[in-house]
Amino acid sequence: MPEAVEVRAAVERVETDRARIIRGFYLPSNFVADDSRMNYYFDLIEETELNAVVIDIKDDRGWITYDTDLDLPREYGAVNARLGDLEELADDLRERGIYAIGRLVVFKDDRLAGARPDLTISNAGAGPWRDSTGAHWVDPYNREVWDYNTSVGVEVIKKGFPEVQLDYVRFPTDGNVRAAEYPHSRDGITRSRLIADFIKDFHWRVFSAGGYSSIDIFGLVPTVRDDMQLGQKWEEVAEVTDYISPMVYPSHYGPNIYGLPVPNEAPYETVWHSMRDGLRRTEPGDAIMRPWLQDFSWGYRYGPEEVRAQIRASEEQGVDSWLLWNAGGVYTRGALKSAIELEAGDDESADTP
Repeated sequence: MPEAVEVRAAVERVETDRARIIRGFYLPSNFVADDSRMNYYFDLIEETELNAVVIDIKDDRGWITYDTDLDLPREYGAVNARLGDLEELADDLRERGIYAIGRLVVFKDDRLAGARPDLTISNAGAGPWRDSTGAHWVDPYNREVWDYNTSVGVEVIKKGFPEVQLDYVRFPTDGNVRAAEYPHSRDGITRSRLIADFIKDFHWRVFSAGGYSSIDIFGLVPTVRDDMQLGQKWEEVAEVTDYISPMVYPSHYGPNIYGLPVPNEAPYETVWHSMRDGLRRTEPGDAIMRPWLQDFSWGYRYGPEEVRAQIRASEEQGVDSWLLWNAGGVYTRGALKSAIELEAGDDESADTP
């Protein structure tokens, strides 16, 4: 356990950082080596309110995307260094005034599972379990899995990224989850406590390396009271990291959630309700909420009005930091305030639901 002085230092550091407003977007790592694409993103940041990027440093197939110095990823054949030298990238982003967040996918990991079948979730004793997409998952109970991922996060901080964001930090939900067996499971620990313990361990090791940690959670976690068998329970995860990002994509909510017949067609109301629920359950000293917002169309067309509605729903409740998700890296410029509007102090207002 950390000493009291370390705890005080952590609290002071995070409290100081609450003044930082992060407005970012997901940047596919395979675009980083493309100068024309990167110039487009740099212009987008220069000309709008955006000031941060989220880049995969370990993706959802388990690839380590930079030139790592760690032995195990190389031994396991898990390195695809499309980002190249991470220190050079971190320096470039910092010099441009861009806040860099490294996205680290944790328990969904084909590369680690392929190299170490003994670390995988088992399919009722008949070999490794796979989800509905055919992907392997590694066992969240296993400490070697924890250490493998944490070593990547610590290295990324040491190479110059200020923050590492954990994704897929949960139990699987897609596929025949009833057949999933966990060879390293331990009696007396709930799924939500296990996930929170991992996040806490990760957070302290990243903090000791000089960085911040954040986590992605399902959009309903701020609202529901149980962990939905994900292992993500608001009160337990909000107290063990620096930033918490509910993925409040309206397209991912079922009918009549929040009393909305089709949440996907009500982006303002959907995000407003989720932010309200999260804020109601947040205690002093908990993680800062910074939602993932939808900038893609799925079942209903999203344009400037729909994207901006989500931003307004967050900001009107004091949740000023947010991230935009589009898996293809295409963003709606018309939804964003321009640099000129920001300098002029442009304000928005809208009635709450």
